[in-house]
Amino acid sequence: MICRYMIYFSIFSVLGYFYECLAMTVWGGKWDNRGFLYGPAIPIYGLGALLGTLLFQHLYPDYTPSSVFLISMVASAILEYVVHYMLEQIFHAYWWDYSKSPLNLNGRICLPASIGFGVAGLIIIYVLNPLIIPFIDSIDGELCQFLALLLSALFAADTTLTICVISSFIRRVERFDNSINEHMDSFFGNFLDESHAINNKFYTAVDKIEDRRKKLIDSRLERAVDSMDLVYRRILSRIKGFRGNIHSGRLNDVLGRIRRRINRNRHE
Repeated sequence: MICRYMIYFSIFSVLGYFYECLAMTVWGGKWDNRGFLYGPAIPIYGLGALLGTLLFQHLYPDYTPSSVFLISMVASAILEYVVHYMLEQIFHAYWWDYSKSPLNLNGRICLPASIGFGVAGLIIIYVLNPLIIPFIDSIDGELCQFLALLLSALFAADTTLTICVISSFIRRVERFDNSINEHMDSFFGNFLDESHAINNKFYTAVDKIEDRRKKLIDSRLERAVDSMDLVYRRILSRIKGFRGNIHSGRLNDVLGRIRRRINRNRHE
């Protein structure tokens, strides 16, 4: 049974990815590659569909369309808020942001999205499940185990890759910021000595230091983005932003450069 759950989870994770990308592309007017993982899957959709199906099949079999809609809407909001909060606490990053949507809560959930997930619950229970569950049940036992193991390995590898890239990126930016600060501290000390020798014209020193800092940061950041491979850039480009980290400003700066580089390459 667990093997079939894994296949079900995987199917809806992939379906959720295509739904999310299509919906956000239509909404924003340009292609938007969504998700946490590198591959074409968004696990929160698979998890939500699986939990909803187990709920309505075993704990609440006498469901009605109205109860499916309301429970799906409320449960999806709770799941979405908890997952957003956990990802933000672990990585100081967020992959979606409803702060500009009406009736949102801390940018993590909003009423229009929750209503959409309520409708999605109706589609899953009454349209997709009658097609997908019999198909999964028809899979031979040994083949089902093989597929479940294969899918588990793929999700594990993708998750490991994504976590390694994000962790490496954060450490890399932290080292970058520390290096810049050390360089500028040394430069500032030398330049202060020079400024004292020219009638204490500190405003000149400040202007020169700021100009030096900007040029140094720009050149090093461009080299850093150039050194990233395509997989690295694509995983990072799915992040909407960083916050709660002392280096969040720099992390968001590099993210912006990565997105511009991807968009530029896409149009070349």
